[in-house]
Amino acid sequence: MSARHAAAALACAIALVSLTACNGDTDAAQSAAGSTPSKAAKASPAAKSNGIGKLSAKEIYDTGMKTNAEAGSFHEKMERTGTKSDLRISATECVGTVDISEKGSFEIIRKGNDIWAKPDSTFAEGMNSALGENAFSTEKWTHGTSSNALMAKLASWCHQEQLSAPDTLDASSNVTKGKVTTVDGQQAVPVVLAEKGESVTWYVATTGKPYFIKQDSTRDDMQDLTDSDFGGAVSAKAPSGAVVEAPAA
Repeated sequence: MSARHAAAALACAIALVSLTACNGDTDAAQSAAGSTPSKAAKASPAAKSNGIGKLSAKEIYDTGMKTNAEAGSFHEKMERTGTKSDLRISATECVGTVDISEKGSFEIIRKGNDIWAKPDSTFAEGMNSALGENAFSTEKWTHGTSSNALMAKLASWCHQEQLSAPDTLDASSNVTKGKVTTVDGQQAVPVVLAEKGESVTWYVATTGKPYFIKQDSTRDDMQDLTDSDFGGAVSAKAPSGAVVEAPAA
C-alpha cells in the first residue's frame, strides 16, 4: 500500500470512530460548557449542606468540575442516541467499554502513553475494511501509543482532559440555578442551559463534596452522563493474551 493510500485508509478508520468523544464539553460547551456529572453515594436526610447552593449558577458548575478533577479518578457512564460507554478514568489511566451504535463496540485500556483496544466482530470488520488490512481481531488486543492517530482517537472516548483541565463556564453563559432536588438518592442543585426548546441540566451534590453527579440533555449533540466512585482505583494494566501493533499513521 502506498503512503498516500495508507494515509487515506487511516483517515477512513479514524472517521469510523468519530462519533467519538462528544463529551458535551466542547462545541455545546462553547455556549454553556458541557461536562461530566456524577452519581455520588446516597446521602442521609440529615446530611449537612456543603453550601454550594448559595453560589451562582456559573460558580456551581465551575466548582463541580474542579471537585471532580480533584478527586483524581471516577467511574463515568455515558449514553447518547444508541452510543454508550462505561469507563473508569484518571488523568493517566482508562479502562472500560465503548459501544458505537451499529458500528460495534470495543474494550479500551490506557496506561500512561500505552493504549490497547479489543473489538467485537462488527467493530473489527468495519475498521479492517476501512484500513485495508487486518489490524483488528476479536481474538487479539491492538496496541499503540498516544502518538498513533488511530489509537489516540479510540482513547479520546476516555475524556481524560476532565481531570487535567476541568471545564469552566463562560461568564456570558445563559444558565440558571434551579431548586435543590434528589438525583439517584443524592441531594443536588441543578444548573440549567435552555434555548430553542432544548436543555442541558448539570447536577452538583449539595452534601458531602460538591461533585458533579449527573448531566441530562435533550440535545442531539450532547449525551446523558453519570459519574460515581470518586477517587476509586482505575487499575489499568497491560492485557494478557495476544497483542498486535496498530498500523502506523
